[in-house]
Amino acid sequence: MDTHGPIFTFVLTAGFLDSFNPCAIAVLLIFIALLFSLKKKRNTILLMGLIYIIAIYLIYLAIGLGFLRVINLFGIPHLIARIAAWITIIVGAWGLKEYFWPGRWRILSIPLSARQIIAHWAQKATLPTAAITGVLVGLFEFPCSGAVYIATIGLLNARETYLKGLIYLILYNFMFVLPLIIILLIITNRIVAEKLINFDEANSSKMRLATALIMIAVGVVILLWFV
Repeated sequence: MDTHGPIFTFVLTAGFLDSFNPCAIAVLLIFIALLFSLKKKRNTILLMGLIYIIAIYLIYLAIGLGFLRVINLFGIPHLIARIAAWITIIVGAWGLKEYFWPGRWRILSIPLSARQIIAHWAQKATLPTAAITGVLVGLFEFPCSGAVYIATIGLLNARETYLKGLIYLILYNFMFVLPLIIILLIITNRIVAEKLINFDEANSSKMRLATALIMIAVGVVILLWFV
């Protein structure tokens, strides 16, 4: 694996940019606020937050490996990569439409019914339910942020072996959860947590706009430079 090559740089960058979606971050902030309201100790909050993040990492990695295996079966890697890139651009364009002309159906948000299921498990505030919450968030947020992930998987299938693709997915998903880890470490102070929650609520639409622009940029980069 060339750690100085364009694929390596692209995967790390795409994973990091993909992490700034309004889904997983918002749920983490609300989850931490819930733990504060239940008067959980700082060490407990850190542990439960970490379990939540690890669960997201593992479920997202499993989804990625599944897609990589399925795409590999078609035997038309470059065509699949182009299709995935165009899907990413289309989803991003729909996100722009949502920002400027809001409608009833939001593709870059977790549906209300899914948020209610997540909240049900998060409110139990135990170590096992922290893991369940992370798994649910990983599954439900995939439509919200999965376009960039699928495009990256399509690229890996076209340019790398399955083993190298696996290693790249491990790195991609680490970058995907890295901002969540950083946020977890800085919001174990209740005042800081409340400020971040208020900031997130005030800027959620702008975060969705940024997510849409990132999707379009990733799709264009893949089409112009990789396939």
